[in-house]
Amino acid sequence: MNKIGNVLLLEDNASTRLIVSKALKNKGIEVISTTTLEEARHCLGDKSIKLFLLDIHLPDGISDELIPQIRQLYPMAPILMMTAEYDSDHMARLFEAGVKDFIHKPIQPLLLSNKVQSFLDWSEVEQALFRANANYLSIMQEKEQEEALAFFVYDHILHTHSHSIEGVNVATLSSGRFCGDILISAKSPNGNLIIMLGDATGHGMAAAITVYPMVVTFNAMVAKGLSPGAILRELSDKHSQTVPSNRFFACILIEISLSKKTISIWNGGMPHVLLFDKEQHLIDKVPAKNMAIGILPTNDISTKFEVFPLDSIEYISFFSDGLIENKRHLEKMISFDDAYSLIAEFPNDPEYMVSRMHTMEADLTISHDDMTLCSLNLEALRKELSDSPVEKPSPKGNFSFNFELFGNSLLNDHFTLKLVELLESYGFSQSFCQKVFTVLTELIVNSVDHGILNIQSNLKKIDFISYLDNRTAAINTLRDDQKITVSVSWVSSQKALLLTVSDSGNGYQIDKEITTSNDQTYGRGLGIINTLCHDFSYDQNTNTTQTTLRY
Repeated sequence: MNKIGNVLLLEDNASTRLIVSKALKNKGIEVISTTTLEEARHCLGDKSIKLFLLDIHLPDGISDELIPQIRQLYPMAPILMMTAEYDSDHMARLFEAGVKDFIHKPIQPLLLSNKVQSFLDWSEVEQALFRANANYLSIMQEKEQEEALAFFVYDHILHTHSHSIEGVNVATLSSGRFCGDILISAKSPNGNLIIMLGDATGHGMAAAITVYPMVVTFNAMVAKGLSPGAILRELSDKHSQTVPSNRFFACILIEISLSKKTISIWNGGMPHVLLFDKEQHLIDKVPAKNMAIGILPTNDISTKFEVFPLDSIEYISFFSDGLIENKRHLEKMISFDDAYSLIAEFPNDPEYMVSRMHTMEADLTISHDDMTLCSLNLEALRKELSDSPVEKPSPKGNFSFNFELFGNSLLNDHFTLKLVELLESYGFSQSFCQKVFTVLTELIVNSVDHGILNIQSNLKKIDFISYLDNRTAAINTLRDDQKITVSVSWVSSQKALLLTVSDSGNGYQIDKEITTSNDQTYGRGLGIINTLCHDFSYDQNTNTTQTTLRY
């Protein structure tokens, strides 16, 4: 964003005030420093203030008192609280009052400045959308202007959330004024690049409206530093909250990590992703092993990505199904495999391939489907991403958390995400937190599905619909005395995070779960855990799994 407003900082500690001010000024953000509630009140009314950064405890009271007045004078300005405490009830009340986020002390300057910058950017987007919406309301009574105005808002949203990244080349041919395809990419705070190609159900304005919440959610979650798996779950939640149940969002998510030298791919209901070497030879295809977003409940979505070594791939091509469906070549309808072979002839020229595939439409008199083709040039992207942030040092001191989830609280799919966010606040690196998220999710799913709900994992392969039906039936019989226990302990001297999950049910068969073959669609979760963890053990007498992750 080009326009950066002032931040009002309310902090009575001189050292903290200096650290925060310096970190923000290094970002080009102007800071208005205050030390008491009274000083802060005198600044209210300054229209240049775009964000409030408040310490909770001040010499003349607590900053909670300022929030109603701030909300009235600055209804769209983010409020962030700085605190060394963790009082969940107090934090909940502040969230209800309008606080956007908490920054834990001691302050991490880089994390703080990135978070403030992210909220400033997001606030500017919200205000721009608010102005666009106000403009819409002012002229919507003019029926003949409705479509033109809707396109203005749609186009504004896409331009606001789109970023040009060297090495990400895309070509789109819409079937009309509105397009149901979207290609969007963003850099995570850990330096990784995350790319999403989405294809909404239908055509025109109806499909474009489905795209909007997906774009906004994707950008917001990437900016927060969530793992791709967590982003998938947030996309699913947002879809279920905002989009009619008969409309779906097929998509491809790709994460490129220079630090791990990997490319991770998730394909949900889209054509194959094509992987090429330096000589532009097709070396692999990634088919859709997952359903489009909106078909399954969030809890049942697999967040497992297929991982490839970065150095072995030079180009990646991926596209919406409109590019390859209903195409005719040499007097016959071409199959998907035929289409993949045609695209493989020019893996780094999306404009040419979209034009070429368009000329192959089986019936040019009928409106074609939206077409989008994206080509990733990995050599260019390596240069683009080479300025990656340095991993943070390991946290000092020891801590331990213990949680018990009973009955319907076992179905809280946000629990793992929030627990990992808590770990992030202690200074763990983003890459480590992603491992913790993957391991904890698998452990909890095993304990709930197999231990509490008593569902056999191989049922997913034998009859997936029966698996879903059995799971739903078992959930309806959950009792308040059924529980899982989650323990998280950090041993600083060993740089080890200990994760323990146990359940009050029947547990699971460890030998069957880990020794399943790679081509099975079930039972690989514990194998992944075994790979990510330094130590792994399971006590079938107590239904307890213990793992150790080294930092």
